[in-house]
Amino acid sequence: MAFGNIHNRKVGGKKRFGFWSLIAWAGSISLLSAGCMNPQMRSEKPIPVPKEMNVASKKIAPKTQEASNLKLVSNTEVSSGLAQAKLSNSAIAEKKSRQIPINLDTVLRLAEEQNPQIMVMREKVEESNAENALAAKSWLPSIYGGIAYYRHEGGIQNFNGDLIKSSTGALYPNIEIRTELDLREATYKQIVSERNSWQTRGELTKITVELCLEAATTYIDLLTARRGEAVARELEKYHLEQLKRAEKMKENHPDATVLVEAVYAELNGRKQAILKLKQQGDSSAVKLAFLLGVDPESELVPVEENFVPLDLVDVSVGMKDMVAKSLSYGPGIRELEHMLENVQDGIARMEGPTRLMPILQVNMAEGGFGAGANSSLYWANRWDMGLAAKWNLTEWHTSREKRRIAEVKLNQVHLTFKELQAKLSAGVQDARDSIINGREQIQFCTKQIQHSAETYRLNTLRLEQNAPNATMSDVLLSIRGLEMAHANYVGSINAYNRSQVRLMLLLGPNKATASDNTAGSNQKNNRKYEVPKEAEAPTQISLDKSKIENR
Repeated sequence: MAFGNIHNRKVGGKKRFGFWSLIAWAGSISLLSAGCMNPQMRSEKPIPVPKEMNVASKKIAPKTQEASNLKLVSNTEVSSGLAQAKLSNSAIAEKKSRQIPINLDTVLRLAEEQNPQIMVMREKVEESNAENALAAKSWLPSIYGGIAYYRHEGGIQNFNGDLIKSSTGALYPNIEIRTELDLREATYKQIVSERNSWQTRGELTKITVELCLEAATTYIDLLTARRGEAVARELEKYHLEQLKRAEKMKENHPDATVLVEAVYAELNGRKQAILKLKQQGDSSAVKLAFLLGVDPESELVPVEENFVPLDLVDVSVGMKDMVAKSLSYGPGIRELEHMLENVQDGIARMEGPTRLMPILQVNMAEGGFGAGANSSLYWANRWDMGLAAKWNLTEWHTSREKRRIAEVKLNQVHLTFKELQAKLSAGVQDARDSIINGREQIQFCTKQIQHSAETYRLNTLRLEQNAPNATMSDVLLSIRGLEMAHANYVGSINAYNRSQVRLMLLLGPNKATASDNTAGSNQKNNRKYEVPKEAEAPTQISLDKSKIENR
């Protein structure tokens, strides 16, 4: 009986299996036929789908569509990301191509070689040198070559004084030499041209020193602004830490709102200071690019990693030795010395034997000369020469005035030379004193930073440990003190480096080896400077609890 029941279940199961299999086969055939149909046929005669498959398709289709959309979006994002990466790489490459690494030596060299004003002044020196060379050749005669035609019709007077009528013509192709040699005038022109040449060289030296000093100080200002910006950003982190602490205190104590507002005020002031320092640095960079004669779109990147004092001149040398060196090789000294020699030599030469020399005139012409009655020409060689010597008697009456003018010019050069010596002496003394005092100021500023940093650290730890009478106002005041200490440190280094550059330029080159004939060319001095091994002022403060002092 049991066996029969099992058999019947099997048979029943077979029957049930066959019924559902027929439905599955029908659905598969319909799907197969639908897949093989033409799209147009499918749109015209839709094939009915069983309810089970229709529901399944409704449930699965949105997921499939969503997956396809996700895939599409991801591909788009990847492609856009790659495009942005390429653009960013190209922008970075373009930015790097516009970057120009510079240091103090590069600034001085570029300012001397590529500054527009210095280049214009250098061309003026070349012009004065050409005029000087031209004045030295003023004694050369003038040589002319050409042709002349003469025609006469009508009355003329003969050698007896009688009036006769004649018709003549002449053709005279010739070479003519004509000159007027005035040794006094030639000497005067040569002296004036030499004096103008040395004066132009002196102006070139003056402009070169001034613009090199301006470029160097602008570069120092750029470093100062960048250093100040870095310090301000570091102090901004301290304010952000205090802001988090104040907001936590506000959650527990609503009365701490005033602390949050105070920190926000300090933080906004800090951001304003950062923007101001950044703008100052950008302005210095633009000005420096102009002074160096580089592309304004270029980005000047300082090579110096730290803003530290520079030792360009050994100030251990005595003041007298420095002043003596400046008065011997300082800017403009050599040019004024040559001007003095030029004026004195000119006065001596004008009062020498040349003042009695006459003005010599020589005229000579030679060529074929064709002449004859009416239109006929008969040719012969013709040579004419004339010599003359004359004195300008008016100059004897004006010699005193000319001598007075020469003496006044000599006195002007003497006074200018003394003024330059006084300026160089005062500049050397002032720069040397500023350097010596600046070293002490930098040492005090370094100690001030260390004490201010320690004050901030201790106030922060006292506030964290809820020490008695510990307030956030003390922390904010210590941050202000730290800011002031850094500002004093950066300002002291700025003044110190400015004085170093100024003293280096006032002392001139190490050796007076510059040739007089190359005053208009580029004179490159090998400048070497050393950075003292001094500890950089700290900008990050370690809050080590082991250093807490019981106060």
